Amino acid sequence: MNNMLKFLIELQEIDRQLFEIDEKKGSLPQQVEKLETQAAGVKSELENTRVTLEENQKELVTIKGGLMDAEEKVKKYQDQLYLVTTNREYDALTNEIETVKAEMSEMEGRQLSLETEIENLEATITTSEEQSTAFVEQLHANRDELKEKSDLTDAHQEELEEQRVELIKNISERYLRKYNRILKARKRAVVPIERSACTGCHKQLNPQTIYEIQQMDKFIECENCGRILVHIPGDDD
Repeated sequence: MNNMLKFLIELQEIDRQLFEIDEKKGSLPQQVEKLETQAAGVKSELENTRVTLEENQKELVTIKGGLMDAEEKVKKYQDQLYLVTTNREYDALTNEIETVKAEMSEMEGRQLSLETEIENLEATITTSEEQSTAFVEQLHANRDELKEKSDLTDAHQEELEEQRVELIKNISERYLRKYNRILKARKRAVVPIERSACTGCHKQLNPQTIYEIQQMDKFIECENCGRILVHIPGDDD
């Protein structure tokens, strides 16, 4: 048997087991990563919303204080109207009152706008908190499930990966590149023949090709799928 073929058969078996381990874990790693990203996004948005709410609440307090001061001014000017003795003084006080009332109108408009914004922000925060809690709960559940599956497979996976590293030292770069290229496209790069056919794509092989494969002394690729074809003693070919 060609030693390179022997090494590639062993490598394929290791990669098959590694693939099965990944299959057992399924899409959980990607789900966990996606949930972590979503949870971080919701948390960041929640923090920004809280900052905006705090700023609006502070501004609202300032506006209310300004309105109280303005009301005092208007009352003061109105009291002074009864004390003036000339039209000029009366007109001056009247103008002051109108100016302050205009400022009050602007502040009242801003107050109404702030109160609406604050109400909306509080509702957004409530929704975001519920969303964040749901993401965190789902994230913890997925992490626990992933950990449970990982605990069962990580030790075996590590052992297989170490074996793989040692094994590929025996395989020439030329054949390793070919193997990896096929593996990436087909998930299985080395397949046995069975019932006179490639077990990768099930294409029937002619007797001469089958004979050459059985000799296991050279590389023969399936003309249909490109996989490396091998003969494993005991196969019904």
